[in-house]
Parts: sequence; structure tokens; C-alpha cells
Amino acid sequence: MAELRTEEEQVEALKRWWDENGKSLLAGIAIAILGVVGWNYYQDQQQVSAETASAYYQRLLGNATVAQVGDAQVSAIKQDAATLKTEFEDSAYAQYAALMLAKLAVQADDLTQAENELRWVVSQVDADTDMAALASVRLAQVLHAQGRSDQALALLVDADDVWQGRRQEVKGDILLSQGDKTGARKAFAAALQVAQDQGANAALLNLKLDNLAD
Repeated sequence: MAELRTEEEQVEALKRWWDENGKSLLAGIAIAILGVVGWNYYQDQQQVSAETASAYYQRLLGNATVAQVGDAQVSAIKQDAATLKTEFEDSAYAQYAALMLAKLAVQADDLTQAENELRWVVSQVDADTDMAALASVRLAQVLHAQGRSDQALALLVDADDVWQGRRQEVKGDILLSQGDKTGARKAFAAALQVAQDQGANAALLNLKLDNLAD
């Protein structure tokens, strides 16, 4: 009898515990399940988004690399780039699309639009990334072409990244246009050193330095 009462007490204790904690336990299980399902759905959506953005960008590249880029190709590039910037603005594909739009704008002599595209890229990425460095160098070239050389030079701050050589070369071009041959020679020499360290073709830099020889 004592054993029976003990078992009954255990059952009653279990019932009381369930009455007090059962709902919260079920709720916790439900939340956990929903969390797993939600995370899997998020991952799937991210994968779909990345694949869609890649498809737009591949089509953009296809139009940009044909032998003769005509009005039809330019129109298609602009349309795909606009889609990438609007619907996938946080992706690298959108940033590369904006760089392509800037290039097309320069070719069309629309430097204002080129500047807008490059500033958009800079605003989308962290300042210490290679993408920010590339966009800043190209923006400096656009600003220089607009006659805003001082603003251009302000963007060409030395940094230990893959675009340091190009940065120094552009800096040399701007300084030379301002009549600062000493500064230009120093910048070209720095660019040449980077090119040699990277094993890059330095023929043009050597020519620029030769033209500045005393």
C-alpha cells in the first residue's frame, strides 16, 4: 500500500508539474521548430537571391563584352544594372554593375552620371575594402576630368591594398597635369615599385618616368 501511495503521489506531482509547465514547454518546442523552419527558409531565399543576382550580372557581362557594343547592348546593360542596384543593392553584383554604368557614362562623356555611380559604390561598401579603393581611384579620375583636381588628389590616400599601384599612377598623372613634375615623378616611381613587386606590366610607367627624366 505504501508503494501504491508513493506511485499515486508521483503521478499527482507529475500532473501538477504539467499543469504548471506544460503550456510553456509546448510553446518552447513550437518556437524552436519555427526557428529552424524560419532559418532554413531564410537560407533558401538567400541562395535564390544570390543565384538571381548572378544571372542578371552574367547577362550584363554578356552584353558588355560583345565585339561591338551598340545602343541595344547599352540599353540592356542599363536595365540589368538598374535591377541589380534596386533589388540586390547589398550584393557585390550591384556594385560591379554600378562600375559598369560609370564606365558607360564616361564613354558617353557624362561625367556627372559617372561620378554619381562611383559615389554610390563608395557609399555601399566599407571604406577599407578593395571595392572602395577601386571606386575611389576611378572617382578621382572622373573628378580630375571635371577639373576638380584637388578633390581628386584628396581621394588618393596611400593604402596597402591591391590598387595602390594604380592609385599612385593616377596621382602622378594629376600632379603632372598641374605642372608638379617632381611630385609626379615620385608618384610614378612608387607605382613602378608596386608593379614590379606584383609582377605586373610596367612598360607604360617606365615610359612616363623616362619622359620626366632630367
